[in-house]
Amino acid sequence: MHAEASRARIAWLLLTGPLADELCAALEARGWRVARRFSAPDLVLAALEGQTVRPDLLITGLQFEQGDSLQLIRRMGAISQAPSVFVMSHAQRSVIKAAVALAQVARVRLDGWAELPMALDALVDRIAEVPVRTESRASRSVVPLPISPKFTHELIREGRIEAWVQPKMRIASSEIVGFESLMRARDADGRLVMPDRLVPALDRDGLLDAATLVMLQQTVDMVRSALESGWGISGSVNVSLLSLSDPQFCQELHRIVTTAGIDPSWITIEITESDAMADPLLVIENTARIRMYGFGLAMDDFGTAYASLVRVTQLPFSELKIERAFVTDIHLDPHKQAIVRTCMRLGDALNLHVVAEGVETPRELRFLREIRCTEAQGYLVARPMPIPQAMQWLASLSDLRFDVPEIVR
Repeated sequence: MHAEASRARIAWLLLTGPLADELCAALEARGWRVARRFSAPDLVLAALEGQTVRPDLLITGLQFEQGDSLQLIRRMGAISQAPSVFVMSHAQRSVIKAAVALAQVARVRLDGWAELPMALDALVDRIAEVPVRTESRASRSVVPLPISPKFTHELIREGRIEAWVQPKMRIASSEIVGFESLMRARDADGRLVMPDRLVPALDRDGLLDAATLVMLQQTVDMVRSALESGWGISGSVNVSLLSLSDPQFCQELHRIVTTAGIDPSWITIEITESDAMADPLLVIENTARIRMYGFGLAMDDFGTAYASLVRVTQLPFSELKIERAFVTDIHLDPHKQAIVRTCMRLGDALNLHVVAEGVETPRELRFLREIRCTEAQGYLVARPMPIPQAMQWLASLSDLRFDVPEIVR
């Protein structure tokens, strides 16, 4: 057994009152080691900043006689090898959810939360679900080397930019109807370089347009092969607004598609909501040009940048993609349900496809089906994969229909 998995998991407890004593005893009976207990958030912060050996999990309330733990959670984001957090509180659920959101924005790993009062056994069960960390502590602080300009130019010159694709499923029929292309690259040893590092480096070196055109060409080739096989499969590619501001770039997009002999309507250009909120003159001109060429146009990550409804109605979108944060555990969260229902009503009113991103469980999918969301994209259907693998996966389906897993009750 892996050494990390076999040792007792270590917790710190930031909690006061009788519940702290009961929880400590119950956790230790489950094999945890409660190494330290605190009564105030500033004491935890001092301990985290002063120790090199830290717990696996910090279990914390929200309100204390000497302040609250919100600042602690925020500041933990800047601490190397900070522990995961489990939040419990008697506060209103909206306050607890705000603490959860704070952890997410601060990039603090949050492994769960509980709304008190809750039976002790149920509370311990929930904490016990926190996964064992299998990576070594040393590996957590490893930072990848920066991508050099020499490397990015080699990627373009040697054709090491790859489109990995993730399917989109029509919810009503479970039919696969398209793929989103996601940028990957290979280093000299054949290891994947992911977009969070790759895209900023390409942009820095003035190579993002070239890489985007490579992505489009690979996507178009896939769509053409699918159509030739009798599969009505579309493709979508993420394009920066800066790229779209160049009419020659847009003309090149159109040339690639028409040279392949397919109609531009089979290809959707995705821009982020933050791009859509930029200079209105530039945005309207560029999006209109894309639609004039016949491409579909999608607003990606809808809901993350608080786009005005006026902007949505001004721009010629054909699709809204709901940010995954609003989809995760949607069946459990009335606030997320209200947001997504509003997006659906907006899509219906404007005659837009609505795609839910980040769908990972049958329960999430069932709720989306109940509110008549158009399409789903996420790990429940498939993870991103190389194009040859995607084509084999399509061929394995019956009538392009994905067999949705049953909900385990």
